Amino acid sequence: MTRLQEFCANLWIYELETPSFVVRAAVVLGEERAVVWDTLSLPEEAAPLVDVLDGKPYYVVYSHGDYDHAWGTAGLGEKRLAVVAHAECLRRFGDDVPRALQRMQMAEPSQWDNVRLIPPNITFASCLSLDLGGLTLELHHCPGHTADSLVGWIPERGLLLGGDAIETPLPVVNDAQLLPGWLDALTAWQANDRLDYAIPSHGSATGRESLDQTVAYLRALAGDRQFMLPRKLEGFYRETHQKNLLAVDSGRALHE
Repeated sequence: MTRLQEFCANLWIYELETPSFVVRAAVVLGEERAVVWDTLSLPEEAAPLVDVLDGKPYYVVYSHGDYDHAWGTAGLGEKRLAVVAHAECLRRFGDDVPRALQRMQMAEPSQWDNVRLIPPNITFASCLSLDLGGLTLELHHCPGHTADSLVGWIPERGLLLGGDAIETPLPVVNDAQLLPGWLDALTAWQANDRLDYAIPSHGSATGRESLDQTVAYLRALAGDRQFMLPRKLEGFYRETHQKNLLAVDSGRALHE
């Protein structure tokens, strides 16, 4: 099931419900240019976003290179695209991303055979600002969920696109070594009094709650304080929490 709605002026949110989770893409419409924020998993999932672009030239931004965020780009059409991502994301497109696609095509060829990977052709190391005309999208590297993860800040709307750096009821921790920097970055965003909305790719998309809850969970993982898990935690997130605990314990063991 999919849902496309205007979240606020010039920002459209596109939600896709899978059996395990809901994932979001977005379209930011400036006066002169637009941005497609993530392209989901499959070309047919990304194709409806073209209608929202209103014929404007546009950038594609990958919040990171995971399959449910950056594999549907071919559905936007055949013309050459300006695809923006962190430099680490480009490295992943030459390494683990094609290997992951190969594994998935072997397991489920009927589902993944139409995927054509389109790597980023504009990369940055720390920050990059995209002037869309009347709106700005600032891209900030935020390694944590993955080493190539980034967030997008729209100062004119007080809105943070969180990718998988922010997630409710809890995020996925793949590498415990990235946890301190991840927590510091999100804590800094939490202190930004201009921030009114934090929209993650998965989980709650109302106000700042998703940012606050992610910070609280990461602090608990880091051992700073307790975190009360929701009583009804779905299977995916129940398993994710256990894997997060193992990742953090393994990381601590390496330093002992």
